[in-house]
Amino acid sequence: MNLNPVAPTAGKIVVGEEGTGTWCGWCPRGAVFMDMMADKYDGFWAGIAVHNGDPMVDAVYDAGMATKVSGYPSALVDRGATIDPSQMETDFITRITQPIKAVLTNGATFNSTTRELKVSVKYVFNGTVPTSWKVACALTEDDVTGTGSGFNQANYYAGGSSGEMGGFETLPNPVPAAQMVYNHVARKIEPSFAGGSGLLPSGITAGTEHTVCFTFILPATWDETKMHIVGMLIENNGKINNASYSSVSDAVTAGLFPCGSTAGISEITSEEAGFVLYPNPTNDMAFIDLFELNNETIQLSITDLSGKVISERSYELNGNVSLPINTTTFAEGTYIVTLQRNGSIQQKKLIVR
Repeated sequence: MNLNPVAPTAGKIVVGEEGTGTWCGWCPRGAVFMDMMADKYDGFWAGIAVHNGDPMVDAVYDAGMATKVSGYPSALVDRGATIDPSQMETDFITRITQPIKAVLTNGATFNSTTRELKVSVKYVFNGTVPTSWKVACALTEDDVTGTGSGFNQANYYAGGSSGEMGGFETLPNPVPAAQMVYNHVARKIEPSFAGGSGLLPSGITAGTEHTVCFTFILPATWDETKMHIVGMLIENNGKINNASYSSVSDAVTAGLFPCGSTAGISEITSEEAGFVLYPNPTNDMAFIDLFELNNETIQLSITDLSGKVISERSYELNGNVSLPINTTTFAEGTYIVTLQRNGSIQQKKLIVR
């Protein structure tokens, strides 16, 4: 037997980002290969499932991925070429041996009352780096479940005619939400998908240490015990040079490192937490998911781009709900969905094809 051992670069963590969505019938393939990579390369791999058009979407992360991928499922390894998730291991083997410019380490504090998560990503550099390089920090969550129809997973592997796929071939299409658990879910990336500039000091040389701090206010529906922190060092060409990866609990154990620069505070807004529109685009049905309603009056209207009202309705709602929108009678085009809640007005575009 001929063996070709791979020697990882010391301190190297490879980032794998997968574009996915519960509406995507081939996306179970991405889930299977993301789990495989996490199990097989634990300690060397940071997997991030970036959702599109479903209740787990983060608008900023989704928009950033859309500039890199043209279909779903798709994957990026260290922000390289767009590939199928089944090819992630090949790109990982190449990237894990690449030289790095810094070793990254996570520290954190978490206040369970205010839900404030302070993250410090420490960069220990081993050579010169231009100050134009960027940094970012992402949060992911495992074991995510839901009860709304948006958590049903479309599954083109049902019945087995498309081959085996991690057990999805034995499940129906769609897989009911009650049978689905989503891992590596991208919850937030700060300060942007491309990373923040101006957060690294000038004159970086071998031995330079610098810490960038990020602050997140976590919604009560997120389970911090199932969450991970991914720090990133991003080159001028957009590729991820290196990363850090730890659970929130391990980062809290390490403690918060003194901040050299601060990337600001990220709070999940009511729009992000409470108004999810999917699938988008659609050709028959769309849904609005709302969360943590407290006997509230919700006013929903849909208009075309000329301002003509296509649909308008009021609801008295409590708890977590999913409102259906039947678009079968809509002409193809772009519509504005307006939701009034607690005196605030939130709007999203809905595309009907």
